Amino acid sequence: MRDDPKKVVDVAGRTWGAAVDGLALSLLLSARKHDDEPQSVSVAIHNRSPHEQRLLTRGWLNYFRVSVVDAQGVSVEMTPYGRESMKPERLPAASEVVLEPGQALEADIPIGLLYEMRSGEFRVQAKCDAPGGGVITSNEIQVKA
Repeated sequence: MRDDPKKVVDVAGRTWGAAVDGLALSLLLSARKHDDEPQSVSVAIHNRSPHEQRLLTRGWLNYFRVSVVDAQGVSVEMTPYGRESMKPERLPAASEVVLEPGQALEADIPIGLLYEMRSGEFRVQAKCDAPGGGVITSNEIQVKA
């Protein structure tokens, strides 16, 4: 086990969706290291409230619900790998994440492995549940596969 430093999220350099219960989401396309690497997005959650926020997650892949829609407005199906990854028995145990005021956390979601994105242009957006019961929605991005 090693202690890696916490990743600092540049909140100023991102586009954010509307805040709900003091929390906002941002989505951006991650840069590929290799041409054959599947598309991936970075989803960040930012605590804009003056109070700490406590989130209960079963892993970021489950907590951040990413939607992928094709150019015709049709939701893109998950791949067999994506469906298998989201099965309840495969999810990690629930754990609490504490976000201090002003703190942001980021997760990479491999949408190219999870969704049938063979070719074309897609609209991608992320959502998650707010602790107070609302739904937090990110900005929308365009992804070309």
